[in-house]
Amino acid sequence: PVEFGHHLRDLATLFGSGASRFDYWEQANALKETYRELIYQSSISGEEMVLSSAAVDDILHTFERHVREGIARAQELAADDVPPTYFRYAVTAHEILTDEKGDVRRDAQERAYIQANAFHPIALPPFLEGTVRAMKVGEDAGQIHAAVRESGLYDPALKMYKVNASLADEPHEVGRARAFTPGWLENESIWLHMEYKYLLEILKAGLFEDFFDDFKNCLIPFQPPERYGRSPLENSSFIVSSAHPDKSLHGNGFVARLSGATAEFIEMWTLMMAGKQPFVMQNGELLLRLRPIIPNWLFDENDQVRFNFLGSIPVTYHNPQRVDTWKALPKKITLQLADGQQVAFDGADIPAPYAEMVRNRAVQLIIVEL
Repeated sequence: PVEFGHHLRDLATLFGSGASRFDYWEQANALKETYRELIYQSSISGEEMVLSSAAVDDILHTFERHVREGIARAQELAADDVPPTYFRYAVTAHEILTDEKGDVRRDAQERAYIQANAFHPIALPPFLEGTVRAMKVGEDAGQIHAAVRESGLYDPALKMYKVNASLADEPHEVGRARAFTPGWLENESIWLHMEYKYLLEILKAGLFEDFFDDFKNCLIPFQPPERYGRSPLENSSFIVSSAHPDKSLHGNGFVARLSGATAEFIEMWTLMMAGKQPFVMQNGELLLRLRPIIPNWLFDENDQVRFNFLGSIPVTYHNPQRVDTWKALPKKITLQLADGQQVAFDGADIPAPYAEMVRNRAVQLIIVEL
């Protein structure tokens, strides 16, 4: 649409103009408001403009530089190497607005209108979300995790991770999280969906020792039922942290929930059972490369762990040496085909054409010797 095409170009031109950060903020918002007013009043005209892929590439790279510069400035405000998530801004310079007669302009409650001319950014105390986002885009997960463990995000009493550090010194204007009692709901509780997101990123980053250090403390199946206050087979929206003034509630789960945290749990389970990329192409052929991430203590009395691959194929990992599986490769793999025939492979991968047979669910079971 020609309306958005012009808006896109105007933003890119503004960024390249050398305007100060304050002027860019003000002018970019003015462009946005003008664009919104234009399409609100008259809608999209239907006329189109053509941008070459090279032009779009230049614009996107311009925006990327702008975002990266902002991230770098934000990181300078971080406390103790924990990536910041939210900011508040104090107005450090302003002017009072007047009308054409020189009288002060006021709202319905007789408050004067002002024009802000400068801001000072203040990072709020750490939120777990910022660390998750930083790890997602490739920041040093090990460094971040070490910083988080030393920050107010970690609850040493429960050995779990809070959704945010203390907001006690923040004004109520920062939002509704500040209004909740510490340790409850959106303020310093163990917000399970976000904690699971954090653990998932630790696992994805390959910090397996750290992940399993937290595994038995953080995951709901390992919660003491008498403290959790409900079945450990049931997720909660949040768990009361030790920041709450009522110690009898610490570790209690509230509001049954089966959505977000369950999605992260399933992804953790998938990575643990099958590895990051089970199917790979090598020399034009499909291979199945099972690389479980399972600690030795999760194997049963028969040195086994079982799961269903692709929803229907039983896989048994046999680990007689009781090693942590990320420290070893499969030695032997046995397939039982649909007709009952067994095929065995010495080595870590299932080669073609059997990998495709597994993908097509044309095998009955898989046994992996570690």
